[in-house]
Amino acid sequence: MSYSGLIFEDKYRLMEQEYSLLHEANVAALFTTGNGYMGVKASLEEYGSLGIQGFWIRGVMDEVVEVRITMCDNMYMKKYYVEEDRLKKFEKQERVINLLDFLLVRFEIGGETFYPWEGKVLSWKRYLDLSDGVLHREVVWENTKGRQTRFDFQRFASFADDHTYCMRIEMEPLNYSERVAVLSGMDLRTKSNGQIPQKTIRVEHTGHTIRQEEIVGPKYGFHSATGICQSFGCADHRENPDAVWEDVYEDGIAAQRITFEGKQGKTYVLEKLIATVTSRDTTKELSACINAYMDAFANSSCQQEYEKHCAVYQELFSKLEIQIQGDDRADRAIRFSNYHTLISLERNDYVHSFSAKGLTGEMYNNFVWWDAEIFQAPVFQQTMPQYSKNPLLFRYSHLKEARELAAKEGCKGARYPFTTGVTGEETVWIDVRHPLLQIHCVSDVGLSVLNYLTATGDDDFVKEYGMEMLLEICRYWVSRVNWNEDKKRYEILQVTGTDEHHPYVDNNAYTNYSVYRVLVETCKLLDAYGDALEKVKRKIGFRSDEKEEFSHVSEYLYLPLNEETGMIPQFDGYFELSRELEVQGGSKSGYTQMKQAGLYNKSQVIKQPDVLMLFAYQNLEMPETIYRRNLDYYQGRCEAASSLSYCVHSICYADMDMPESAYGYLMETAEMDLENMHGGTQDGIHSGCAAGAWMAVVRGVAGMKMTSGKVVFTPHYIPWWKEVTFRCVWHGQGYRVTLNNQTIQVTADAENPGTLELAIYEKEYALSAGETAEYLFPTVLSIRG
Repeated sequence: MSYSGLIFEDKYRLMEQEYSLLHEANVAALFTTGNGYMGVKASLEEYGSLGIQGFWIRGVMDEVVEVRITMCDNMYMKKYYVEEDRLKKFEKQERVINLLDFLLVRFEIGGETFYPWEGKVLSWKRYLDLSDGVLHREVVWENTKGRQTRFDFQRFASFADDHTYCMRIEMEPLNYSERVAVLSGMDLRTKSNGQIPQKTIRVEHTGHTIRQEEIVGPKYGFHSATGICQSFGCADHRENPDAVWEDVYEDGIAAQRITFEGKQGKTYVLEKLIATVTSRDTTKELSACINAYMDAFANSSCQQEYEKHCAVYQELFSKLEIQIQGDDRADRAIRFSNYHTLISLERNDYVHSFSAKGLTGEMYNNFVWWDAEIFQAPVFQQTMPQYSKNPLLFRYSHLKEARELAAKEGCKGARYPFTTGVTGEETVWIDVRHPLLQIHCVSDVGLSVLNYLTATGDDDFVKEYGMEMLLEICRYWVSRVNWNEDKKRYEILQVTGTDEHHPYVDNNAYTNYSVYRVLVETCKLLDAYGDALEKVKRKIGFRSDEKEEFSHVSEYLYLPLNEETGMIPQFDGYFELSRELEVQGGSKSGYTQMKQAGLYNKSQVIKQPDVLMLFAYQNLEMPETIYRRNLDYYQGRCEAASSLSYCVHSICYADMDMPESAYGYLMETAEMDLENMHGGTQDGIHSGCAAGAWMAVVRGVAGMKMTSGKVVFTPHYIPWWKEVTFRCVWHGQGYRVTLNNQTIQVTADAENPGTLELAIYEKEYALSAGETAEYLFPTVLSIRG
């Protein structure tokens, strides 16, 4: 199977066999190296082309000019999508800033610089090794004079230290002995959305180090400092006595030129140990931080840093990795998705959260969306719960801004924004109507608190942080609902659900059911925690009668369901719309996620699942007939203009024991960017979709659902898979799941401190450390130690 010119060499190595300008932009995103704090696209060391090069640090943002031109050539765009008056006022937008290109390594041989588009590439092999997160490139290049040179590039972002990036380059003259020069350092001429907002304020060369500091942009004034510690020598010696070092700072390049007499058949090694620290990380002087890194790197090497990195990376990757026997294509594509899910996680702080593209591209500006809570966080709540606190702490740290946004709307409580950067304020593009109506993102934060508690049993965290968010979220909804006197019910009017094609609707199913769950579960927690919540109640002035308000609204909140047909209307009047889509005009506004220039306001065609989200991601309990009927109908209406569509459909079809359909959607999820299905891979990986591949296997195929009292399995399977295995954690108890077409085994980790409570179908079991529960289809369970 070939993806953008790439093939899997084995189950861990995704390989490019020839240099391709056609695929270079896509491959740069696919081969991104990162550690959750930083992301570095796979641009070439010898030249980082604009639009291909990228180095971002999570949450290091500023404002740049963003040109948005639209032509409203149909009534839907005019009345329902674009707010043209606000578009006239729109000029600048916040976004993550592309800091600098520290990858620069440029070899000059016989007066000719190594570029793959010059001379002749005799062999080329570039691969991302998912087993250790290292990007490799092996090249044999011949210049116009016939000089042949072997290059071997390796690089990785350290999982042992957020701020460290490592590079090792081997160079061997194959058929000549000649003077060689290598320019190694940093290219400061990087752009963000075609602009250069950053300003260098210091460049310093000291020994074999280069240190640089810059102001990232004018609005927030973040500072960023980078240091590079370099060493050069023969493969069997630390230093090459013949090398001459020259400091270079010209034309936006801060580097060192190393000149040496290259000998035929001898291998030379350049190592770059790089550190970047920003004012978003520390209150210390950045120069002092970089100096400390440079001192440490002087006594280290790439091999030493690699060993430290691997010890962390491989342990974390093993927690997330899904292994499938009998289907190499699925096994490898899902593992690739697992890799990108892992490097999207910031483990060590909460100044920012998950974003739609991770740190693999500038698209969507590194904003935090509702994807973070619903699609991305659940993966880590069930595999690495200690890190899954950070996205919640990010939301908690911005309660003040959420309260202000609610007050601005004339509501109480906290109204979380549709998108945000590092400020916690609304950052969505003001010229588009629907995002400002997508207030389901408020209850999504509440759902994430509840999901975290279900997976971890961490009552202390929820009492300290989660309940304050839940109470403020419930306050918002109590003030936001509308009482319908005629129908004696509460309704939620003028919203947009997860399906962005239909704004200004009433009683959106996903929104109403989500609000109901948050209200009901918050009331239960108020009862369960009792006096332990006095501190938070005093802090926010929680009245004794507010719980009754929450309960009353939940009791009378309208939950859309036609009991005669078993259909859940996506919103009021949905089924009165046309089942077809009338196409009119052709612009699609230029920046929308629509597959056609359609009059969606007149049509049942939806962008992505809404009702089906309730079954796949909220485990809504409904009779199977109702579930199946809604799946059949809404899947047929969905144009899947969002990458988040496929994992939902896969889970739903797995629930219905329809393996062919479940598998098809699973593969579309896992191969979304490998296949460039939506045509935007060059702009970054679809991080929520990548996380969805894990959920489609664990929640879908294995049928695993976590509850507060136990882990429940209703296994399904893919007939042509021999076996699938994965690891999870529930309430501090780790376990491994092995599923095939005859049996499911759940093995409690040997070091578990307590009992793993689980159920397979209707049978409940308790596993002590090291025990295995084996369920033979359809025989009874046996437990062996």
